[in-house]
Amino acid sequence: MATATLNMVRLDRRQRASLQLQLYRQLRDLIISGKLQAGVRVPSTRDLVSQLGISRNTICYAVDRLVSEGYLNTRVGSGTYISDLKTPDLGLARSRTRRAARQPVRNSSLATRLLTVSTSPQYPSGKVRPFRPCQPAVDRFPVRNWNRARAYALRTQSKELFVEGDTAGLPRLRRALSVYLQDARGVRCSADQIVVTAGMQQALYLVASLLINSGDNICLEDPGYLGARAALIAAGANIVPAPVDNEGLIVPRATKAPPRLIYATPSRQFPLGTTMSLTRRLALLEFARKHSSWIIEDDYDSEFRYVGRPLPSLQGLTTDDLVIYTGSFSKVLFPSLRLGYLVLPETLVHLFRKSKEIHDGGSSIIDQATVAVFIEEGFFATHVRRMRKLYNERLDVFLDEAKKRTCGWIRFPAIEAGMDAAGFLGPGANDAYISRKLAAAGIDVPPLSAYSLNSCPPGLVFGFTAFSPSQIQTGMTTVANAMRL
Repeated sequence: MATATLNMVRLDRRQRASLQLQLYRQLRDLIISGKLQAGVRVPSTRDLVSQLGISRNTICYAVDRLVSEGYLNTRVGSGTYISDLKTPDLGLARSRTRRAARQPVRNSSLATRLLTVSTSPQYPSGKVRPFRPCQPAVDRFPVRNWNRARAYALRTQSKELFVEGDTAGLPRLRRALSVYLQDARGVRCSADQIVVTAGMQQALYLVASLLINSGDNICLEDPGYLGARAALIAAGANIVPAPVDNEGLIVPRATKAPPRLIYATPSRQFPLGTTMSLTRRLALLEFARKHSSWIIEDDYDSEFRYVGRPLPSLQGLTTDDLVIYTGSFSKVLFPSLRLGYLVLPETLVHLFRKSKEIHDGGSSIIDQATVAVFIEEGFFATHVRRMRKLYNERLDVFLDEAKKRTCGWIRFPAIEAGMDAAGFLGPGANDAYISRKLAAAGIDVPPLSAYSLNSCPPGLVFGFTAFSPSQIQTGMTTVANAMRL
């Protein structure tokens, strides 16, 4: 019977992997690839000690593992042999040419659609650089109060938090949310109408997948939020762009095929920053009522209003079950929290609970409990007030620096709310080119055209909330210098 030489085995003491693991992996791959043929005898451990220059224990560990997994078999009084696996070629011995000749992957229609969309502009770096939009001041987050809320939740609810929770979300959080939303946003809801999600994006994806059929007309603000566009396209929707003026989304005209759903950001349109007027809100509600259309009200940063009180929600203006209200803690607290919520008409609650049950079973219960205590103990309201004041101060610095350093080549309209500012360029300017030019200088300001389906006035979207006054001054100086080149 032939005996394998194992000359192809090469062990390297400099590798992080142990010698026994290296030996095991190399022998396993040689067997699978067929380079060590079935029935061939493996050299004795004494011979391998001499050949490989390693200890007998190391060899025994590797050989015993291969025997236990079926790659080798032992015969009493005869030795150890390569097993006859009788398996198809697993690909370890395939050449690059054979790999290249493999048939392309057949994606589903959903996968094909997903590959064409993005939920945010593309940035050259994962690092948050001036003036990336929609970034909270995480350095000012009250970590001590957060830890207090978390410790209290664990101390008082430990048994409840360590078992599988309600797919709609922790009841305590939903109760706290219902009180907050009724008081601060004028939302009409009970705790039973709230479904907690893994952030805003999952909320939008659930709405799109449950309420839209492929080919349905969907009205979307243009320019508008890329995450909403991505979720709707993934559902196979036919996007009908709705222009935005100084009163907000322009209500679509009546057609033979009215939109199944209308997506809007009434409190502060993203990215233009317009607040929808009361007249336009009532007209939008009347259109939806007349054509049996759903309205998604995305209320993503309504807490940060710098002129007067935050405006009440669109959802609170009607007693009809037309509006699905969505919100998120990612911008108000911190992005990695990944907690959002839906306020649903009662007729939809069971459907969305069932979908959550199938989709992911629910979001982190401990995080939900922490947020609930954070709201109940007043930490949330205090944090929002402090951030509103801080962001207003940073907005003033930003606008002052922009006025001094941009020499009028970009114009910022009045900004009453939000975490970012849309600046408009002169007619004919190429905002995508200018955005790339500034990115090369270390400034992240996506072009308005990136958010648009149809043509829109050229402009750039600046975030100011995550950056200190000194960072804003330095960043705006960099912008001015880059534009002079």
